[in-house]
Amino acid sequence: MEHRNLKKKRNLRREIRHPLHTLQTLISAIQSPEGLNPGNMKSLYGVLVHLSLNKPATTWSKCKSASSCIDMKLDKLRFEDLHSLSDFLFNELDVGFKDFFSVLHDVPISTDSDQAVLVKNIWAKSEGLMVLLRCCMVLLILMEFNPELCTVKGRLLLSILGRLMSTELSGGGNDKNSLIFKRSISLECAYIIGDCTASVTEESVASITQLEPSYLCYTLICRALEVFADELLMHRPLRGYFMLIDSASSRSETLFNFHFGHGNIGSVLEVICAHLFLSVSDELAFVNFIRRLVWSNKDYVRIPEISLSTALSLLFSPVMLSAPKMFQAHLVLVVSEAIGICTDSDNMMLDVQLMDWYLKAFEKSVILYTSHMSSLHVYGHNMTSNGSFVSSCLLGSSQTTFESYLLQVTVDKLYLLTAKSKSSWDSYLSNMSFGTNADLVAASVSYVKENLCIFDESFRDEVLSISNCIILGCSSDDMSETLFHKKGETNHEDMYLFASILKLMSSSMLKAVWYLRYVCLKSLRDVSLSKEYEYVVGILGCFQQFSIHLPIQNFLCETMQSYPERHKVSKWMLLHLLGLLSLSFLCGIDFLVKDCLFTMMILLNLFIFEEGDLKALGSLICSETKSSSSKLSDKVEGVLEVRKSSQLISSNIQKIQDMYFR
Repeated sequence: MEHRNLKKKRNLRREIRHPLHTLQTLISAIQSPEGLNPGNMKSLYGVLVHLSLNKPATTWSKCKSASSCIDMKLDKLRFEDLHSLSDFLFNELDVGFKDFFSVLHDVPISTDSDQAVLVKNIWAKSEGLMVLLRCCMVLLILMEFNPELCTVKGRLLLSILGRLMSTELSGGGNDKNSLIFKRSISLECAYIIGDCTASVTEESVASITQLEPSYLCYTLICRALEVFADELLMHRPLRGYFMLIDSASSRSETLFNFHFGHGNIGSVLEVICAHLFLSVSDELAFVNFIRRLVWSNKDYVRIPEISLSTALSLLFSPVMLSAPKMFQAHLVLVVSEAIGICTDSDNMMLDVQLMDWYLKAFEKSVILYTSHMSSLHVYGHNMTSNGSFVSSCLLGSSQTTFESYLLQVTVDKLYLLTAKSKSSWDSYLSNMSFGTNADLVAASVSYVKENLCIFDESFRDEVLSISNCIILGCSSDDMSETLFHKKGETNHEDMYLFASILKLMSSSMLKAVWYLRYVCLKSLRDVSLSKEYEYVVGILGCFQQFSIHLPIQNFLCETMQSYPERHKVSKWMLLHLLGLLSLSFLCGIDFLVKDCLFTMMILLNLFIFEEGDLKALGSLICSETKSSSSKLSDKVEGVLEVRKSSQLISSNIQKIQDMYFR
């Protein structure tokens, strides 16, 4: 795969546009009684980041007087002002987190209690608290002129981080204050909107309750950990300061393993591990983790505080090659959520300045996918024709194992988490609402319909028809169970990692396709001239390495031969996904089925970009008027009735199965 040199761009969430006033005026405004508002803090953060990235090291390091100053083309910054500002901000940070930690000892059950009111007040100020935390972390970099001051302030930050990492909540709170969910509610129907949680039963009877204080605490801890990880990844000197200050602590208070390899990456890994432990802390948290594995247009997904560029920098680290699969799956999910969930194509907001990062994320997802697929020996052998696709030059080499960067207590927790996740997986399989293949088919068709918003309205009916036929064909493919794990015998960590990678692949590819359609088409008549399109096609070419032998794959391959000049490269990804979808139906794992379907839908969007239509798949459209094959028309007539009633699915599956094996 051709390497792409990308100019590093900061997430626009970081490019904070501050008012055109002097730095002194800004500092004075912040220190006023009403000064700690999010607007002022964001402006200050933008200034501090600029200073931290552009400060001349020689001038700062040789400073002997606190009254010295430096002109950074923003204003003359006196070190005594910096000292005063740091004292003020760190004091506010200390007070803010003390208030928060005080409520964690007794998270209230009642939403009307005084304690609950305090939690809600903290939540209302959480945006400002997160920016304040960012400002204090960047200030630490600017304090190197005074090592003693840097150490004192650094210890406060480490103290806050230590409390966050050691906090244990159950379902967003402690055992007696867990969020209330009905166990019988189907997974994909539980969601969060605004300040309320909503739960929908299989009979579509909904119950809505006020957001629990315990969930607010859980979310705030996650956000704070993400801020720590984000700033540590963005500022390498900050990681060094944290490691040095922590190494001087007593052994019982140490947060990090004393390992300075790979740019002090161990500090970040510890923070992400704490974030992982919190995310799957109990059965309720595990349910939320499962739900996060699938994109859903009707679910509220919190955008993480960690940016796409910083999250990707950790995913690209060679250390990740030896990380446990649960950790990898969690990190990949965070990256995909940093990219964002799908939105209606009519109201889509595309950040074109992040296009290079989307392409890098897509490339990384394909590398991870092909590597993981090749190692599984699916079908009893590798799915690649040559036995291995990802070479050592793509994966790199990791001289030091992932565990060597962590404290032993963290390593032990990871092993315990793996064991507990197996139990949660078994419970999930036994309680899964899709008891039969027909149920899973019905849910799959419904899922496609829910996410048709990613297509222009003129293509939605056609896409739905094609998707219905693909679903029915893949769900009825006759595959020997000896070629793949039977339901209940699949490795849960592999399934989590597979699903998270597919989610990253689909989200990054969706952004890339939207960019091609709404940016490149406006400037180029010939889409093949787009460098971005050429790069995407180069990535998709990797799927030619996978074998094609299932009935549904062979059928589609023959169908597309009617248009041999269309989708020469991109069709191989679709053919491969058909095989994976068939395997997912065989396993009976709903989130893997849905991830396959969503990725296919993104690929159909790319087909539309390439040719302006979906004629190459015309024979898959299940209607009397559009079927180009009389045999197909005879056997799938009535398939579209699936839209009206899932009760007809069982008989239609048999029709499709008869067609493929006659």
